[in-house]
Amino acid sequence: MSTVQSKVPQGHILRRFFRSQIQEVPSKHKQAGAGRGYDFGWIYTSQDCHTYNACRSYDTLASQSESNTYYTPNTFYRNDRRAQETLRWLNAVVLDVDTKNGQNEGLILPDLLDRIGAAGLPQPSLIVRTPSGGFHVHFILDQPRKAYSNAVRHYQLLQRTMAEAIGADLQAIGAERFFRIPTDNNIIFQTDSTVSFDALNDWYWINHVDSRTSYSRASGHADLSGRGILKHPAFQALLQGVQVGARDRAAYTLALAFKVEGYSDEEAASKLHAWNELLDSPLPSWQIDKKIKSAYREGAKKGPKASFVTELSGIPFKYGSIWEPAKPREERKNSHFDEWENDIIQSLKVLPGNEIIDSQRKLAAYWGMSLSSFQHVIRSLMESERITVEVTGKGRAAKTIIRLVSGALEEAAERTKNNIAPATITNSLKTESLNVPDSNTLILDTVVGGSGLLVCRFMYVHFWLPGSDPP
Repeated sequence: MSTVQSKVPQGHILRRFFRSQIQEVPSKHKQAGAGRGYDFGWIYTSQDCHTYNACRSYDTLASQSESNTYYTPNTFYRNDRRAQETLRWLNAVVLDVDTKNGQNEGLILPDLLDRIGAAGLPQPSLIVRTPSGGFHVHFILDQPRKAYSNAVRHYQLLQRTMAEAIGADLQAIGAERFFRIPTDNNIIFQTDSTVSFDALNDWYWINHVDSRTSYSRASGHADLSGRGILKHPAFQALLQGVQVGARDRAAYTLALAFKVEGYSDEEAASKLHAWNELLDSPLPSWQIDKKIKSAYREGAKKGPKASFVTELSGIPFKYGSIWEPAKPREERKNSHFDEWENDIIQSLKVLPGNEIIDSQRKLAAYWGMSLSSFQHVIRSLMESERITVEVTGKGRAAKTIIRLVSGALEEAAERTKNNIAPATITNSLKTESLNVPDSNTLILDTVVGGSGLLVCRFMYVHFWLPGSDPP
């Protein structure tokens, strides 16, 4: 039987990506060698990067390219779900160099090629010009890489580091992403060059050296004003990776450290994603983005807590004297957030089961906080994994359960040993009307309305704080 030929010529650029991963024509033509097979892959095409079509033949790809603008240079084993988990083959590393919103303003092709060369990267296989004046830079792999989970993690580490090196968009990272379909009309640079996955790995380890920080070994203290904490042995240990149970706290701690070092939130995200992708069991990407958002939001901590760094790394860490001491608490109108955090930890320590259950309004009143301050403090304690929060019921009947985790219990015991006592809560709560909105639902990303678990209970035990009457 003669092989049916597709509309895509043998020398077409797309054949350099997909090779034998897709068929010449749809299977209904009964072409020789057609079949399901474990080497075949699905390509997605789209006009808006939201809705899509899937194809597994050059003939169909040519037809869809007439009506669609975008494609996936890497292929998938499913035709109904475009995700990292469904990738089958890694064919090329593609970088999106934007020139919108003041980024890379005035950048032209020779300048871009100079950037690529200066970064030590190999010559790209082709460059596509976008209508906005940007560039899609393609590095085609000499051999497709099977998309095992560790290969995908390394791919994204390479893609992110390469993007950072040439000023490409750090948000356009992911082996599953859409890029503009290369055509004769939009290709402005093309070579016969390909690159091996191993060569890109070598480039990463040889060139990815961070010299932006400094550390004073003489004092043994990290200096926030001198931006040197990442060179401290404790942070060097964290940057080498952590155990599964410490990933969340380490990620948030490193996010704060990057902020101290003077990185922008985008730069910090790039660094933290790269760190995460090197872990044996990485966190989901959205959790890394969330850590960055929390660390860089207005009112967030100025830097990582020294005791957390020591605990996570196992290496003593402390700051030099760079901040003026705070006034005594009794001389201030408002408490600091870290003081309220300590109040909550110390209170939970003496409660039965190390937990408290009540409406959000009453919980805020227990500790003498406004509702917004209470939510800020609770969010901070959750992010540092010192408490867990659960919401039971709905609407006015909703109750918030705050529990102390074991590590925080040990820390609270240490603070008690050092005579650091929680704030006293008096019986005035019984008669005094505090300025706290009536709300029964905790407004946090990880609880109601977010990704947290909403558990409904029909019975619960109600605990009250020491020194206060039942409301």
